[in-house]
Amino acid sequence: MRATLALAPAFALATVLLLPGCAGMMGGGGPKPYAIFFTERSSALEPAAVEVIAAAAAAAKAAPATGVLVLGHTDSTLSKQDDIVLSQQRARRVSDALVADGVDTARITQRGRGQTGEDPGVESRRVDISLTN
Repeated sequence: MRATLALAPAFALATVLLLPGCAGMMGGGGPKPYAIFFTERSSALEPAAVEVIAAAAAAAKAAPATGVLVLGHTDSTLSKQDDIVLSQQRARRVSDALVADGVDTARITQRGRGQTGEDPGVESRRVDISLTN
């Protein structure tokens, strides 16, 4: 537990550092997903994650003809089935926050992908939000 609490500020910092890069989601090089990071084995939203979700919601509301794709990912610390469930919980938590920020539920597609074979670190413990055509 102590290790998780000690790492939480690092995750929050990593999420905040992504905000400037995500602000121009529809700019140069195509759409860039908004990334929300989670602590290990958790679907709880950190305050910095709430800010990223609010920015994604603002972009979605500014482009009402787009869909919103929410993809949950996990690292490989749990079983494959448990990681699928956790990635679905993360995607649901982010989708609910988008709705609370004014995005119409009908525009949101959410998926939990479970273990994606990526780095077992924080980069794999995330939800990506993308605007789609």
